Amino acid sequence: MRTKIQAVTIACAIAAGTVLFGAPTASAAGYYCDSSGYMADNTPMKRCTSLSNGVLAHWKSYGTGTSTNITTNYSKTGGSTVSVRVGYGLGSSTVYSSYFSIASGQTKGKTWNKTGDYYCSSSTGLLNYSGGTFQTPSAHC
Repeated sequence: MRTKIQAVTIACAIAAGTVLFGAPTASAAGYYCDSSGYMADNTPMKRCTSLSNGVLAHWKSYGTGTSTNITTNYSKTGGSTVSVRVGYGLGSSTVYSSYFSIASGQTKGKTWNKTGDYYCSSSTGLLNYSGGTFQTPSAHC
């Protein structure tokens, strides 16, 4: 009986810790973004922009061989369903996804695989809609 009580007590403590410490503050559908445009790990390779209805996040990672994965995601936290597209700016080029609909509570985006080592190159994440474009601060090493 004592073992069973201890197990229940430990399980409750773990559950309470998950509720209290599970998600960072100032997050939108899983993305933390501080007022300086840094994500939870506070590195210059992952940048973000807080918007009135969500967070635009952008980062790069090494792909297979000599390629670079470039990711831009939008986490929508409020407002009505909208049609947007995400993209990135790298050097003199700008690349966008197709338009997609996104509703409050959803996270959508795209990862592009670009041949070459662009991990430390400056790039920005883009969110384009009928009224204009938002962008993240520059992600770089």
